[in-house]
Amino acid sequence: MPSREQIQTAIETYIDAVGRHDLEATVACFSADAIQEDPIGTPPNVGQDAIREFFVKSFAAPFSTTLTGPLLITGDYAAVHFTINVETGGDPFIVRAIDVMKFDDDCKVTEVRAIVD
Repeated sequence: MPSREQIQTAIETYIDAVGRHDLEATVACFSADAIQEDPIGTPPNVGQDAIREFFVKSFAAPFSTTLTGPLLITGDYAAVHFTINVETGGDPFIVRAIDVMKFDDDCKVTEVRAIVD
């Protein structure tokens, strides 16, 4: 099981990669057979190829990400609170999100379920 520090570093890497729209770095955060449900209640994306397609579509819009809350880490799970700041050309549109993530021994994301507001 990865250490708390390894999970924290993996989360910071993920949030940074998503915020920079770095597709390869983002997909590299996931295990080959990862499951992504974003948001909860939608059909999950299974595997890196499906997750890659999700982010190709997501990265079409201009936005940045900010880690906003404490990282809650228990064992190989983490709850991550962050915001997605969508550039609209006017008033900012902010999406608040909490991702519940599970990590494998290589500190790759194996599961992520996103709660968004």
